[in-house]
Amino acid sequence: MDPQLEISPDHDLEALGRTLQQDGRLQVSDFFTPDTADYLYKIHRENKDWYLAYNDGGNYFESSLQQLQAVTPQQKLQLMSSINDRARTQFQYVFFQYYISQAIELDEQPGHPMHPIHEFMNSATVLDLMRTLTGEEAIRKADCYASNYAPGHFLTAHDDRHDSHDRVAAYVFSMTKTWDKNWGGHLAFFDDAGNITDAIIPSFNTLNIFLVPQMHSVQLVAPFAGETRTSYLGWLHR
Repeated sequence: MDPQLEISPDHDLEALGRTLQQDGRLQVSDFFTPDTADYLYKIHRENKDWYLAYNDGGNYFESSLQQLQAVTPQQKLQLMSSINDRARTQFQYVFFQYYISQAIELDEQPGHPMHPIHEFMNSATVLDLMRTLTGEEAIRKADCYASNYAPGHFLTAHDDRHDSHDRVAAYVFSMTKTWDKNWGGHLAFFDDAGNITDAIIPSFNTLNIFLVPQMHSVQLVAPFAGETRTSYLGWLHR
């Protein structure tokens, strides 16, 4: 049986909410209890159901690990070259993901170890907690992904606004145990001139949450990075 997912009881949610509502973003260390954090890290590391997610303009693609293994090294190089070429002039991303909420909606892989995270995020307790943090009583649901950024992966600058989804805030549970500041992968925020005003290093058992819209990116993971950048993430919706 999966262990119960528990948030640390030590957080002052009212004080944290004042910070988020004033500053527009918030970082909370040791967000989960140690046992929960270790479990979430374990199932992330053991997951084999990854899909390479990338876009070409407004078209979005996912390729399974099996599909990637079936193509030649030259084809893989051509794919990454095309992705990098597009990133010079337009919004672009490439990373591994497992879209937990979508898999549940489509009744795919029932019993997958990550699926209870969606239920946890949409529980009355957690939604109430997120309403307290954001100050937005109209939050009605959350969606949930797992992500894995390998060397060469990135997400260019965008503000998370969406034509058909009313997003209140974005949340990221950072689950990266070992990271060097030189490896990139920072969650970066920008001012109107394009300067980075804040850059958050991947870490372990840390909640990063920010109100939408805000211009941000995930900086390129360096080719010499010795680990992958691992997290769970999603949006809170009205």
